[in-house]
Amino acid sequence: MNTLENKKLAWLGTNLFMVLSMVIIGGITRLTDSGLSMTTWNLIKGVIPPLNQEEWINVFNLYKNYPEYNLKNFSMTLEEFKKIFFWEYIHRIWGRLIGFTFFIPLFYFWLKGNFNKNEKKLILLITFLGFFQAFMGWYMVESGLIDQPDVSHFRLSVHLITAFIIYSLLLYYFWNIHLGKKKVVYSINSYKTNLHKKNFLISLLLLLTTVLAGALVSGTEAGLSYNNFPYMGDGFLPPILISGESTNLKNLFNDQGFLQFLHRLVATITLFYLLHTIFKANKDRFFNNFRQLFYFLFFMIVFQYTLGVIILILYVPILLGLMHQIGALLILSLLVISLCEAKKMGLNAPSKNSKGFY
Repeated sequence: MNTLENKKLAWLGTNLFMVLSMVIIGGITRLTDSGLSMTTWNLIKGVIPPLNQEEWINVFNLYKNYPEYNLKNFSMTLEEFKKIFFWEYIHRIWGRLIGFTFFIPLFYFWLKGNFNKNEKKLILLITFLGFFQAFMGWYMVESGLIDQPDVSHFRLSVHLITAFIIYSLLLYYFWNIHLGKKKVVYSINSYKTNLHKKNFLISLLLLLTTVLAGALVSGTEAGLSYNNFPYMGDGFLPPILISGESTNLKNLFNDQGFLQFLHRLVATITLFYLLHTIFKANKDRFFNNFRQLFYFLFFMIVFQYTLGVIILILYVPILLGLMHQIGALLILSLLVISLCEAKKMGLNAPSKNSKGFY
């Protein structure tokens, strides 16, 4: 690997770490109900936090003008406010740092002509999603500063899934550079390789759908509504699906019981499809060259589903909730890597009619 590729690798690796950290910080911000503590937006002045008691009192007084304080936190002290302010402040500062770590090296590489046509398309897509993500952060918080002390769970879900997509694209780019020139011993033909590539892609889309449903649960605190499994109360279905009110989509997607049921359903479908995908790939010797990937992916899938059930039964502890979000990111990483490997195999694997495989 030449010096230029090493520089790109370092740049992408740094941004992967930054985005991964951002998702974790965002999860903490959400789970600690810190997201509405900063009520003003200023790209430059917002970098400097309150530095003395008078400034802290002014910021706290601003917070007192909004629904979260008046309806939920009216007994909050200044010291308690500082704790939630800290996480939202870190969340916003980290977002600004991502902008610096991404765009400054990007301009250097771009001006030097170090990107090919396909790389430019991917970078432009990531750039667009990055600006959209920043907008959704503001748009999401804005929804909680009007008349309700909670952000829109729809805007929250879009904000989170956009972060996951950005992370996926960065990892896809990173992995293709990292292993672009490494040789692999191909033991399956192109037909089967394409089949596995399709399965990994569907698995990835199902995982993102599960994350989206999980964000809707988090945004409405629906994880606290039914805390037994596999039942929901006395049955398998939430009351809204039995009562007849489910004909109204607005009612459905604002109902805690339905949103928790949706997350359970999609997560279960994702679990079985992921297991089918990796065992089918393993049977066809797809994992021959990276056996550890197979074991890690299998373990993470089972662990993530089990952790989700435990979190539900324990009424959503913050630490376990954060682990659940990180677990989704790890599975996403493994699926993106598997997809990259399948694509690489597809470029070099023998044709469907080749002999000597089975």
